[in-house]
Amino acid sequence: MKHALAWLVLGALVAIAGVAAAEGPATVKLGVYDSRAVAVAWARSPAFMESMQQMRQEHARAKETGDQKKVEELERQGPWMQVRMHQRGFSTAGAADLLGERRSALPAIAKEAGVIAIVSKWELPYCDASVEQVDVTLQVAGLFHPDEATLKIIGELQAQAPIPFDELPLDPND
Repeated sequence: MKHALAWLVLGALVAIAGVAAAEGPATVKLGVYDSRAVAVAWARSPAFMESMQQMRQEHARAKETGDQKKVEELERQGPWMQVRMHQRGFSTAGAADLLGERRSALPAIAKEAGVIAIVSKWELPYCDASVEQVDVTLQVAGLFHPDEATLKIIGELQAQAPIPFDELPLDPND
């Protein structure tokens, strides 16, 4: 009787394992965002606009005081910032670094979306069928409080494929 019960329990466990295997692996939910949208929201945010105004003021002060070294540094920095913005806004360059202190809001976005992590969808070259991708683009871009015009731009941007990174010009004069 003891052995019969053991065989019955073992048989039940095998049956349960067989059903679980037939259902496939458990699904993992991963939050993904379009980094282009985050870059556009950042570039159109009041904080970014303020930083650009400060840079222009710094340039004007350097010119007024005759600090040619600072003038030249800022005049080099501006075009390269534009190149990086194009890489982020039109291609697949990352945007995680733009989040800064807003990164602390990501756990709440992840919890609300039911995901275990949030990554740029362009930085996910492979995942198997057990991974369900949940788009959290608007939630992440929303950390920059985009206005209606910015949301429209983001929508239009997402309707297009990104420009391959290696097709973007790297020279700020191009």
